[in-house]
Amino acid sequence: MQSDITKEKLRTVVSMLENKNTDKKKLKLEEAKLNLLLNDPLPNFSKELNLISRGNIKQALISIIDKNFIIPTLSKFL
Repeated sequence: MQSDITKEKLRTVVSMLENKNTDKKKLKLEEAKLNLLLNDPLPNFSKELNLISRGNIKQALISIIDKNFIIPTLSKFL
């Protein structure tokens, strides 16, 4: 999910900060990418894309419907 990507980006930024000879432009680019990931309003479909690439299209559709329609509707009632 996004948290895995965010953790990887954080590791990259930390490793760049630990290196004194880091290019400042590259560091600012990584920080901008990280901010974009943190503020990205779009849902993450990596699980569903993995299911589709494995040929489980039905399972991917069920997962999308469940995650984006059923669970939010149930959470409104509970």
